[in-house]
Amino acid sequence: MHYSQAPQFYAMPNLVLIQQKSFACVCTWIVEARSHRVLCFLAGLWTINIFDLALTLIAYRQGLLHETNPIALTILERGPEAVCLFKCVLVAIGSVILFHYRRRLLAEFTAAGLLLIYTLVAVQWKWCYELYELAHTGGVSNSDLMRVGAWASDLPVL
Repeated sequence: MHYSQAPQFYAMPNLVLIQQKSFACVCTWIVEARSHRVLCFLAGLWTINIFDLALTLIAYRQGLLHETNPIALTILERGPEAVCLFKCVLVAIGSVILFHYRRRLLAEFTAAGLLLIYTLVAVQWKWCYELYELAHTGGVSNSDLMRVGAWASDLPVL
């Protein structure tokens, strides 16, 4: 039996090749999964932004919203169509950028961070409407509202 015909019990080059292929498959799966997560984050961002837009318009129309940002105030004064256009264009530009880089780790962190921030904005809207409901349903004194208002003014504004 020649050396070339001897059985090879441990073929190191084949093992390394298998490991490299497995690592490549795992890396590909992670990147593709990241891409899907970024798309899910974007869907969540659009959903929360639509609710934020609706609540902003309702609150402004009802006099609950007193905008201090001069740019946002100018857009609000031009009407709901201007606000819708501005908000949709702004979110669309950000979405296109994140979609383009969706396979990158930074895009995933950015999309997740934005979703977290807009979730906190949604929580603030919830508190705003709860306070409004408390103030207009009776049974709550002005001193109670002032205490809640003082507490709420210490919260960071998003």
